[in-house]
Amino acid sequence: MAKAVISYDKDLPEVPDRLAHLKPDCHLIKKTAEEYEIVEGRRPSKMLLVNRLREAVDRWRDDGYPGASSITQRLFQFWFEEDHLLNGSTFKYYFGQREAVETLIYLIEIEKNRDAKPLIDSFAEVFKKDMFEYKIEHQTTMDGGRQIRRYFPELDSDGLQDLPPENLRRYAFKMATGSGKTYVMAMIMVWSYFHKKLVKGSDLSTNFLIVAPNVIVHQRLEKDFASNKIFYDLPLIPPEWQWNMKVILRGESTEPDPSGNLFLTNIQQIYESRDEEWTPTNAVDAILGRKPVKDLASYQRSMLERIKSLKDLVVINDEAHHVHDEELVWYKTLMAIHENIPKGLALWLDFSATPKDQNGTYYPWIICDYPLAQAVEDRIVKAPLIVHQVKRSDPEKVTKNNVTDVCGEWLLAALERWKEHYKTYKSLGPRPVLFIMAANNVIADEIGSWLGDKTNNTGLKQGEVLVIHTDSTGEITKSSLEEARKAARDIDNPTNKIKVIVSVLMLREGWDVKNVSVVLGLRPFTAKAKILPEQAVGRGLRLMENISPDRTQTLEVLGTKDFEDFVRKLEEEGLGIKTVTKPPPPTHQNRTCARKEEIRYSNSINPACLSS
Repeated sequence: MAKAVISYDKDLPEVPDRLAHLKPDCHLIKKTAEEYEIVEGRRPSKMLLVNRLREAVDRWRDDGYPGASSITQRLFQFWFEEDHLLNGSTFKYYFGQREAVETLIYLIEIEKNRDAKPLIDSFAEVFKKDMFEYKIEHQTTMDGGRQIRRYFPELDSDGLQDLPPENLRRYAFKMATGSGKTYVMAMIMVWSYFHKKLVKGSDLSTNFLIVAPNVIVHQRLEKDFASNKIFYDLPLIPPEWQWNMKVILRGESTEPDPSGNLFLTNIQQIYESRDEEWTPTNAVDAILGRKPVKDLASYQRSMLERIKSLKDLVVINDEAHHVHDEELVWYKTLMAIHENIPKGLALWLDFSATPKDQNGTYYPWIICDYPLAQAVEDRIVKAPLIVHQVKRSDPEKVTKNNVTDVCGEWLLAALERWKEHYKTYKSLGPRPVLFIMAANNVIADEIGSWLGDKTNNTGLKQGEVLVIHTDSTGEITKSSLEEARKAARDIDNPTNKIKVIVSVLMLREGWDVKNVSVVLGLRPFTAKAKILPEQAVGRGLRLMENISPDRTQTLEVLGTKDFEDFVRKLEEEGLGIKTVTKPPPPTHQNRTCARKEEIRYSNSINPACLSS
């Protein structure tokens, strides 16, 4: 059994000897309140299409990918069969990444799928409950839209869901935070690019648009894709093939290249409303239209204009749960692009750890499910666990004036746990960070001031505590945006001085730092807030770097009873969450790097330490 970096009074649930690059053949289930057992077989998915798609793709893989194009055969051989060294260590893609790419290609090349209705007819699972069988019914709305009525296991109820327009190939990938969905995006781009170049009659594309929901997600994606970095850092392109991709970032006026383009932007940059609107000033203007640009040499097309001028395009949405509602500007903007391109979008791909619509139901076009429970069992993210140390009822009325009194026990308990992490990890390199979720910005400010006040003997200075303001949905406010961007860039650096972050929520997507190891929740979560447990802890799940893979990294969660109960809902997704009470001090030393022959999986491309 693997030992945790931080020792606890109970063993953490795990699947011994699990390797992330192999197909799972067993999984954990909760046996009693305190016990877990390993059962044979893969964890079933609750997604509409996934279980039957897995069976089909498994058969296709086992048979050697019959019917696949020569491009697909070569890439699968290069990616999954050939040996790769990355920074001196063996590199392998996770099975979850492999299966995601295989499933998409299976649907395109083997099933020849172009539409959601035949996809559902072929692969949808009919769920049964209490001897009743819930079949799927197709129907058409008054305005011609398409819907299905089906049973939702996640809600234990039935209802309606909209489908994508006819002949729009839209697929979603449900992949846990930290499972490497950026790598899957890059693999799909490589496949589509060479398929379009080398397969006669290919209806794919060498043009790509990656859309982020905000600037911070864009900043994270830019680190990987700017200057084609990810394509040269990872074993993505067979050595005999030539990659020629122009990368165009937000704010750049570069014109697209005929050979291939990657537009990387946040959605706000391509809203149609951003293009300059024109209103005629008189009757003559109304008849003649807008005057032409006088200086054509100086005229620069907007990013939206350049995208609409392409002959074909693949759209990739990161954190795609922002797209769901047809009334949202994000959806309308992409549909306008789809309708403007001669043959429509070649592919519309949604990536998210929580691809749910505003009703809390999973998209019916999800084709891949790599849940957090599997990522934890594969040991590619931290193992979340609840550390219960405050035995008192939750405070009823928390205000700026009383927060440090009524929440003081939780604050002190979280500080002690963080100090233990800081002391243990200090000799290993990473500097753990404590993240505190407050009820509102005013209370967050008060907690931040209290923590940094040396008269309170917290051991912290003002410059070591960062308060980030968010709105009610978790989006960072403009006043805190620059500080949040800087923290997202620098907080994992060894020279980082920030030790505690206080905010209203665990921040939204893109703020994916690795050194958060203790989370304190001091705010209630209601259905109205539409915050999921995965989102409450997701920003702290990524593994710290240069820690031996035979040590389990943990994300400790402390908080009020309401908050602990909220996080415990992750067990509904199959995740084993242990509750511990009195974690003893560590009794073993940890090596900062594993043996030279260890497998280096695809969660990091930073240089590894090679000495034993």
